[in-house]
Amino acid sequence: MEGNQGAFKTRNLSWRQKEIILAIKEYVEDNGYPPSYRELTNLVGLKSVSTLAGHLDRLKAKGYVSFMPGLPRTLSLNKEINVE
Repeated sequence: MEGNQGAFKTRNLSWRQKEIILAIKEYVEDNGYPPSYRELTNLVGLKSVSTLAGHLDRLKAKGYVSFMPGLPRTLSLNKEINVE
């Protein structure tokens, strides 16, 4: 744990929220830019962009992600996140 000081812990997240965080992280690592909502919806197996938006709103309120509503590809992780 010493090497991960300052990293977010994810104990207070649902499994779906953890899945979304991991999908964002992997997509950015692979592509160099964040996924669109539609791409992220497909990556995590959701059927509705509005359901994804609800998860992202809750993740933003908890401080895990940030984005600018109405602007494409502004989704980002706020800190290194260790999924437990």
